[in-house]
Amino acid sequence: MSNDAGGPASPSSDGDGSEAHALRFHERIESMREGTRLYLSNDFRAAEDLFKNGMAADDDVDDGESAGGEADAPSPESSPDDSGIDLRGAFALQYAIVGLLRGVASMEDDQLDDCLARLWEADRLASLDAPWVGRKVVRGVCHLTAGVVECLRKTPVRGAFHVAGSWRWLRHLKSEALEYDGIGREVVRSAALLGLGAFALILSLLPDGLVGSAASYLTGFEVEREAGLRMLRTCQEEGEVLGPIGALAWVAFQVDTKAFLGEDAGEDELAECERMLDWASARFDDSLFFGILRADLLATQRRLIEALAVLDHLMALPVLEELRALKAMLMYKKAIYHLAALQWDEAGEAFETSQAIYKAAGRRSLGPAMAVSAAHCYCIARKGGAEDDVKRMMDEVAVYKEMDKSNWVRSDRQAFKIYDEYVDRTTDGKEDPDDLRSWSLLHLATGMALVMRCTLWMSPHKATQFVALLDGAGYESIPDEMARAAVCVAQVHAHQGNVDAGLARCTTGLDLVPALGRASMEFGTVPMLHYLAGHLHCVAGSAHEAEACLRRSVDATTTDMVLHNYLSFKTSQLRRRVRDLIEEAYVRVDVPAGRKVRLSIGLSRHSSEGSGSGGADDAEDEPIGVSWDWCLDERDIDFGARFVPSVKSSRPPIEVVSNGRHDAGSPVRGSFCLPAGCEGGTLELTFSNVYSYLRGKVVTYKLVLPPNVSETPDPVVE
Repeated sequence: MSNDAGGPASPSSDGDGSEAHALRFHERIESMREGTRLYLSNDFRAAEDLFKNGMAADDDVDDGESAGGEADAPSPESSPDDSGIDLRGAFALQYAIVGLLRGVASMEDDQLDDCLARLWEADRLASLDAPWVGRKVVRGVCHLTAGVVECLRKTPVRGAFHVAGSWRWLRHLKSEALEYDGIGREVVRSAALLGLGAFALILSLLPDGLVGSAASYLTGFEVEREAGLRMLRTCQEEGEVLGPIGALAWVAFQVDTKAFLGEDAGEDELAECERMLDWASARFDDSLFFGILRADLLATQRRLIEALAVLDHLMALPVLEELRALKAMLMYKKAIYHLAALQWDEAGEAFETSQAIYKAAGRRSLGPAMAVSAAHCYCIARKGGAEDDVKRMMDEVAVYKEMDKSNWVRSDRQAFKIYDEYVDRTTDGKEDPDDLRSWSLLHLATGMALVMRCTLWMSPHKATQFVALLDGAGYESIPDEMARAAVCVAQVHAHQGNVDAGLARCTTGLDLVPALGRASMEFGTVPMLHYLAGHLHCVAGSAHEAEACLRRSVDATTTDMVLHNYLSFKTSQLRRRVRDLIEEAYVRVDVPAGRKVRLSIGLSRHSSEGSGSGGADDAEDEPIGVSWDWCLDERDIDFGARFVPSVKSSRPPIEVVSNGRHDAGSPVRGSFCLPAGCEGGTLELTFSNVYSYLRGKVVTYKLVLPPNVSETPDPVVE
C-alpha cells in the first residue's frame, strides 16, 4: 500500500504490528530531535554517539555503491522497518555534519576528509532506502553538504559540481516534499525547506562562471536568494526537526554574509534576528553557535560593549577547553570588536591570545596572521614597552616562516611579506617610530576595512576618528600608500552609508594611477577602487555608472594580485545586484532602424490635484526638474534634450542638450530644472537612430521626476 505521494505505506496502516511500527518510527524521529538539541547545546560527543547509534540500528541491509553512486533498488525484505522506511541515511547525514563541526572546533586533523567519507556513507545508506521522497531529501542534502566541504578544502570547481549535482534530488522537493502529507512529514518537510533554502543561498553566492558551468544540472531552478531565505525562515517558524538549523542559517546570512557582501540588513531583518535568537535561547542552553550570532547581531547594531560581554560569557564555558578552534575564533572576534572601538592594545592582546591557542594546539595555519595583527596593534597603541611587544610577535612570525609547510593560506603568506618589510625597515634602527606606526596602521586598516569588517561596526564618531587617523598619517609623499589609504577610507564611508564621501575618496585614489608602482599592482589597489566606486554607485541607484566601474574593475584585475579572489567574488555579487537594479528601476526601449524615440515630460510649478498644499511663493521657490540616466547596449546612438515652454509663455524653446552621438557602454547622466519665472512646459528627450538603416538599438534609461508628476512618460516611436 502506498500513500498519495508514491511513498511506502504509513506505519499507521491496517495490518499486524502497525502501531508498533508507528511507535518505532516516531521514537527515531524524536531521537533525531534530541541529537540536534545536544549539539546545539554544545554536547557534540553525545550527539555524535546518538547519531552513530541511529545509523547502525537494524543493520541488515545489503551494501550498495558509495560516493554518490546508485545502489540497486531494495526489496521490501531488505528495509529495516516493515513500514519500508530506512532512517539510517538521515542519521548518518547528521553524524557527518556533527563530526565536521566537532572536528573543526577541536582542531582535529583531517576533519574535512573524514566528513566527506561520512557524507558518502550517508549517501550510500540513503540509496538503500525505499523509493520515497525522504530518500531524495537525504541524498540531495548529502551532495549539497559535500559541495560546501569541497569548497572548504579549496577545491571550488568540485564543490560547485556537487552543489549543482544535488539538484538531481532536490529538484523533486518543491513538488513532492513541501506538500508531502504522509509518514514522517515533520522531518521530510523540515529537511526539504532547509535543503532548498540552503541550495538557493549557496548558488546565489557562487561566482557566475561556476554557476554557468553547472547550468545543465539546474533545469527548472532559478537562483533566487529571497526565495531561499523565505524557506529557511519557514523552516524555523514551523519548529520541526531541522528548524533550529534553518534559524542558524537565516540569522548568519543577515548578520554575517550580508556584511561581507556590502549589504545592509534592514530594521525588519534585525528584529527578526532578535526573535529567532530569543527563540533559540529558550531551547538551547548557552549555545555557542547562537551565542556567536548574538554577538554578531549586537556588533551589527554597533552595541560593541554588549557584544564583547556575550563573547566573555561564551569564553567561560567549560566546553571550550576541548573546542580550541572555537576558543581561538572567539578571541579573534574579541580582537576585531576592540578594533572597531579603536582599542588597539586590547585588540593586540586578543590577537596574541588567539595565536597562542593555535600554537598550543600544534596548528600552524592562521598563526602568522594572528601574530602580525597583534604586532600592528601594539605598534599603533604606543604603550610603554611597545617596541618589545612588536618584536616579540614578529619573532613568532619568523618562527612560522622557517617551518616546513608549503600550503600556507593567503593571510599567512601576506604575514610573511609584512615580516620581511618589518625586517627591512628596522634593520640597524633606521626606521623612525612614527613612520613605523604609520606603516602598521596602513596594513591593519586594510584588514579592518576589507577583511575583518570592523569599520561596519564603528559608531559614526569612531569612524570619523579612524579616517582622521589615516588622513594624518603622512602618506601623501608616497602615491602607493596614499592610494591604499584611499581604499580604506572609501570602504569606511561605504560601511557608514556616506556615498558621496566614498566616491570622492575613490576619485582621489584613482587620480594617482599614473604615479602608482609595483606595490599597488601586486595588491590590486586600482581594481579595488573601481569596485568600491561601483558599489557606491549601486547603493545610490546609479546602475549604469556602477556597471561601468564594475567593468573597469574586472578589466584591471589579474590573477597574481593579493585581492584577486576577493575581487572575483565581490564583482560577481555586484554584477548580480546591478542587474537586479536595472530590472527593477530602469526601462528598456527599442529604437528601430531609421527611427526616433521621444520621451515627453510635462513640467509645471503648480501641484497636481491632491499632491500637496502650499502657496505660490512655495511653488516658486521649490525647484521643479528632471534627471536622467541612460546607457546604450551596443554600437552608438544620437541623443538630445530640449525644453518647450507652455503656450502661455513667450519664451522660445531651450536646447538643454545639443544633439550628439554616444557610444555603447558609457553612461549618460543629466538634469534640467524649470527656469525662474517659467510656469511650465514640456521636456523632450530624443534618442535618434535615423542614420542607421539596418540595425535597431536598445536603450536602458531611468528618469527621476518631480513630486507633482505622477505618471512616467511612455516612449513614442517617430
